[in-house]
Amino acid sequence: MIAAFFDLDGTLATVHVWQALARHNRQQRVNRLALAWYMGTHYPQYLFYKMHLISRDAAYTSWARDMPWLIGGLTVARGQSVFDWVADQQVVPSIRPDVQALLRQHQAQGHRVVLVSGTFQPLLETIGARLGVTECVGTRLVARDDRYTGRAAAPVCLGPGKVARVRQFLAEQGATIDLDASFAYVDGEWDVPVM
Repeated sequence: MIAAFFDLDGTLATVHVWQALARHNRQQRVNRLALAWYMGTHYPQYLFYKMHLISRDAAYTSWARDMPWLIGGLTVARGQSVFDWVADQQVVPSIRPDVQALLRQHQAQGHRVVLVSGTFQPLLETIGARLGVTECVGTRLVARDDRYTGRAAAPVCLGPGKVARVRQFLAEQGATIDLDASFAYVDGEWDVPVM
């Protein structure tokens, strides 16, 4: 079996999911205090990274690990309505036609197409459903008593954690994929470990 792994942010879509979630929370008046806290504590880390005061890995991992704060406290059903909004209003309209054409070519050839992203697993599955992709590997969210806790389950699907999540996915699926003959589409060196 040949597979084609597609990153989402910056590769398949031009919008970044954290920005789409932030827009949702501002416009829909959801978890605005969590959004303010998230931006207030994480944007400086990005600036510190740009000034070479902290590593890219530290900045990006923290950014992704804490992103579930934006949906913390929401019921799983309410979370799904957020994911529907983000998919329909932000991500799907920003899908790059050239990369979507590659995705469709792989599907037409019978290749196993998998979305792989630091995006929340249920949001990635929602986006995948809009694109006709059923296999998605993202960051798993922690829920308790039918509410999102605001935490991500380790490992966050980013950098080395993305490789770990792909390996876990393949093991769970019992998939035999010829990785030498497979494809990976990414937008930068951060995703080199997946390739």
